[in-house]
Amino acid sequence: MVASRYGIEGAYKHLASERDLSWRIGGTDGHDVVVKISNVSEPEGVVDMQVKALTHISERDPALPVPRVVPSLAGAAYEWIEDESGSRHMIRVLTFLSGEVMERIEEAFSARTRFHIGAMVGRLAYALRDFFHPYAGNNVHLWDTSRALALRPQMAKISDVSVRQLCEEIFDRAECFTLPQLLKTRRQVVHQDSHGGNILVDPGDSTSPVGIIDFGDMGFNSVVADIVAASETFSKFDDDPIAYLCDVTSGFDSTYPLEENEIDLIYDAMLLRLAMATVIVEAREATDESGIPHIEDASHYPRMMELLSRQGRAQAVRRLRQACRFPVYGAMGNDREHLAHDYDLLRHEREAHLGPIWHFYKKPLHITRADGAWMYAADGTAYLDVYNNVPQIGHCHPHVAKAIYRQASALNTNTRYMCDVAVESARLTADLPDHLDTCIFVSSGSEANDLAMQIAMSLSAHDGGLIIDQAYHGCTELTTALSNESWRHLPADQHPERIETLMAPDMYRGPYANDPQAAEKYAADADRAIAALRERGHKPAAFMVDTALCSSGVVRAPDNYFNLVAENVRSVGGFVIADEVQAGCGRMGTFWGFRANGLKDENVDLITMGKPVGNRHPLGVVILGSALMKRFLNGTYPLLFSTFGGNTVACAAGMAVLDVIEREDLVNRSAVIGDYLRQELRSLAERHAIIGDIRGLGMMTGEELVTDRLTKEPAVKQTDRLVEDMLAQNILIGKGTSNTLKLRPPLIWSRNEVDIFISAFDGSLSI
Repeated sequence: MVASRYGIEGAYKHLASERDLSWRIGGTDGHDVVVKISNVSEPEGVVDMQVKALTHISERDPALPVPRVVPSLAGAAYEWIEDESGSRHMIRVLTFLSGEVMERIEEAFSARTRFHIGAMVGRLAYALRDFFHPYAGNNVHLWDTSRALALRPQMAKISDVSVRQLCEEIFDRAECFTLPQLLKTRRQVVHQDSHGGNILVDPGDSTSPVGIIDFGDMGFNSVVADIVAASETFSKFDDDPIAYLCDVTSGFDSTYPLEENEIDLIYDAMLLRLAMATVIVEAREATDESGIPHIEDASHYPRMMELLSRQGRAQAVRRLRQACRFPVYGAMGNDREHLAHDYDLLRHEREAHLGPIWHFYKKPLHITRADGAWMYAADGTAYLDVYNNVPQIGHCHPHVAKAIYRQASALNTNTRYMCDVAVESARLTADLPDHLDTCIFVSSGSEANDLAMQIAMSLSAHDGGLIIDQAYHGCTELTTALSNESWRHLPADQHPERIETLMAPDMYRGPYANDPQAAEKYAADADRAIAALRERGHKPAAFMVDTALCSSGVVRAPDNYFNLVAENVRSVGGFVIADEVQAGCGRMGTFWGFRANGLKDENVDLITMGKPVGNRHPLGVVILGSALMKRFLNGTYPLLFSTFGGNTVACAAGMAVLDVIEREDLVNRSAVIGDYLRQELRSLAERHAIIGDIRGLGMMTGEELVTDRLTKEPAVKQTDRLVEDMLAQNILIGKGTSNTLKLRPPLIWSRNEVDIFISAFDGSLSI
């Protein structure tokens, strides 16, 4: 029949097969093939799906080592024949793949082999991702994990009581958890039978798989089914099935990247596959159906199942995530003993290798993930974030994450090369005046402030600086000097000689709080500061100001204050640097914080940004005029370059942040929701006398707590207690000054998050 229908002659060798009759033909032309005659009960749809899938794979990934369909002389992918009893069978011919069956070579049971097998199976799944066949959901067989529960009646045939009990537990979990969750993963046509009996390796190099055969169990299922099938060939010498899983999974992930819910289900699906295999083998032995070639020695199934179960889900998921570089969330669930142990171990390791922990609470939080307005601890507890101003548009915004991934997958380099995304990032200057049209990219707000001050010093030929009391501008040597938050309590002779501090324009407890001439009187302190610098032999190169006055307690300056100070500084040859690290990107209800606080465009010489501009991805920016930039570069700094500043991935993150701010109208939203937050806080102040003052703009709010509203005595201890009390209610807040709460939620907040916060805050104040 083969000779007449295919024109193939040669020597025949019978091959083992579970359902078909198969022979290898050593062709006289030197090309070996395999002829397969299907079982009489095999539906035509199964064979039709296989041959069309193989054709599809050869088109999508021609180098993938799978059999190719050899057409008959009539051009058919398969033909019908009759046996002597008149029964009809399908016959087809495939190319022969050379190599040794992996499970027969002990040397093939290595981590390297397993990784390469996973990679090849991943390539196969990727090639099939867009394949469709109407029979894909009808290929019913025992090894289909999606139909695992059909095997339940056979569990009674398992002779070992402990093994039977473990299988029952796994099937019970599969019914209530594993199978429903697998339905949420990516589902497509998959091979789902790529165990060691169907994987071929190179006899000369057993670490190199050279083929995948036997597509008879193909069907519509989760992509996870391919991973667990490829992970079941467990050596009798192995004792760590998680390592096997990790190797295969990381290989699969390298060619067909896994998604979050898939990596977390591999352990459960593997246990289910092993339990199914144990049940199938035991049932066949009990009914004298043993001897099927590819499972004649199946003792590893219950052994692997017991080992994997004993090692536990938490450890398996952690190791699988680490193997594929997914974030490790830590212990999950209600096992408090393990959670406490993991926490203590992590804290010890951190303090041993990273030094003492600087944190917000008495007991540092172990945060493992975040989404939008919420952060999640290792035990799954959700915390509403009212403090972190860095994720401006919410934690882990999918548009930003996607932009980072796509750019990192294409190119991550520096500004020595011309790249579209770096040039596009100059979009930041779109609504600024002409004298603010140029960007210099760095990696952080500290770097941006440091560079801006260097530019001011170079161009002014002055070496002094003016700041607001309690200012924080960074952690470099220069910006630390510009941050008297760190040295204001030291003796005067230890203060930086060339830095002078202006009193904070405090309209709540300052000396001119109720004075109609407050702006002029507070601004007059700039004259004093300039004179003080002159007496010490210095002139101000710049006035650097966080226009939100965040570190000063989110103080609200009187109208025109900033302009008066700016004019004083500029009149003596200094520059004005608007530190927008905390105030910019819509935080104050306008995109630029300096505008929200009335500082005129013409009084700003440089703008600095950091933190939120990349939504936590390392990105800092200095904005200045092209004329200033040329002067600076032609002066003492002929070359301005930062290895990481303006790298393409950081710029992609920054552009994605601007996309979200624009698309979701977050600037206007921050103004509206911020006003609602302060309105609700003022309502609380009517019932709680500890609230002395509420101030702010947009999503930047300061709340000053006092023990007496008349004397305005700071409620320092009460403020500390409130921070801890709110933590106990799963709300994260932080302090500005010792008695000021600094509330800086992401711009994506709605009235719902405000209401959650206000309800918890009301409860804490009532204690």
